[in-house]
Amino acid sequence: MIDRLRGQLVEKGPEGVVVDCGGVGYRAAVPVSTLRALPAVGEECVVHTRMVVREDAMLLFGFATREEREAFDALTSVSKVGPRLALAVLSAMTPGQVAEAAARGDVRRFAAVPGLGRKTAERLVLELKGRGLAAVGGGEEPGVSGGDGGGPFMEAREALTGLGYSIEEAERALRDVPPQESVEQYIKAALRKIGGRR
Repeated sequence: MIDRLRGQLVEKGPEGVVVDCGGVGYRAAVPVSTLRALPAVGEECVVHTRMVVREDAMLLFGFATREEREAFDALTSVSKVGPRLALAVLSAMTPGQVAEAAARGDVRRFAAVPGLGRKTAERLVLELKGRGLAAVGGGEEPGVSGGDGGGPFMEAREALTGLGYSIEEAERALRDVPPQESVEQYIKAALRKIGGRR
């Protein structure tokens, strides 16, 4: 089992990375977040890896952090979610966001990932919710109700996306808002934040 690579980064691109370790080049598929985090080609790097062995291939997947690798393991443990789909999720969401979305029962957040349909998103939420995935990336947002997938935070986010803001814009604004009593207060505070940034 290859658990970690440390060496010179010799290739870096959409197809993944190649790390030269003592004259042997290891190719690993990586999420976009890892591509951004790694240094320039020619520099030394550390890549945390997970090897997947199949009948027809041995595949290596790489991550900038152990947290990303743990989130990858959690995602691929869900039925019908393979390594490539797990990489797509981690290219669109941080491990913390994966944990938050699972804890909230946020099907829509997962379904927004390219290549991930609503049924698979529902399966991800169902299977990840009871696994304590929050340890991977931190707990829930203030004001979020984890039990029923509702709560003022989620309702406010739905309202903001209904006004034309993206999920990312809405969540970014709501994260900066201290806990509020009602959905209306969340929306008003978030709109002030968004207005202040433009």
